[in-house]
Amino acid sequence: MFTQLRRDIQTRREAARELVRQIRATLENVRTGVARVGVQVDWKVRDDGNSQQMVTLLNAPPSDEVFDQMYEILRERMEDAGEETWADRVAHTFDYRSWHHWEISVTHSSFGADQFKPVNARSNPLKGLSTGESRLATMLPLLAAAWSMYSGDTYQGPRLLSIDEIDAAFDDRNLRQILTLLRTWNFDVLATTPTIAPLIKREAQHVVVHEVITDGRHRVTVPWLWKGSGEPTPLPLAAPTADTTPGRTLNDAG
Repeated sequence: MFTQLRRDIQTRREAARELVRQIRATLENVRTGVARVGVQVDWKVRDDGNSQQMVTLLNAPPSDEVFDQMYEILRERMEDAGEETWADRVAHTFDYRSWHHWEISVTHSSFGADQFKPVNARSNPLKGLSTGESRLATMLPLLAAAWSMYSGDTYQGPRLLSIDEIDAAFDDRNLRQILTLLRTWNFDVLATTPTIAPLIKREAQHVVVHEVITDGRHRVTVPWLWKGSGEPTPLPLAAPTADTTPGRTLNDAG
């Protein structure tokens, strides 16, 4: 059982490391407009002894000595989380993600050519950027993570993103950059916006707009199709057809 547990943790950790490598590669050449905002991310083993030891033991050839050392570390982690619930204690003990931490750094044209500054509790270079640049820098690694996940060999399905107020805090230049990335990475985007900004109208190709209509305590949505020019047109929804098979109703179908 312990051998299988060790193998499972190794497999999951390596999959996570591969995802991080893809995110780093995706972000490597992404720079925004004139300000040249870019982001680097890394996922490193924490400096504490337990984390370093566990990663070393995971990579060591299996032996009774290795298993004994892993057992002692895991038992110590269980005891450290003694006041938490059983589920939280198990998660704290076996979750390989708790052995790692993220390192994030940002570049901007004002820092010098491709000079990155770390984002941490002591120093946050995002505070020196405009609101739009700061939001863009925050979104870039999330978009890259989604693109990396959807680009996996085994993934099949929509490349769906949900973005709240897609144009919030963006000027036209930064909004155009986001829209370009969404198209380049072939995302299927579900976004909210109080109004359709002129730039979105110019840049959009086919967009489905859901108008929310309120009637007392009831709300319904009416879908409209926007084709990038002219006025949107309502999308007709096909009514369900009755099954004419004797003895069957719609509830019986399927």
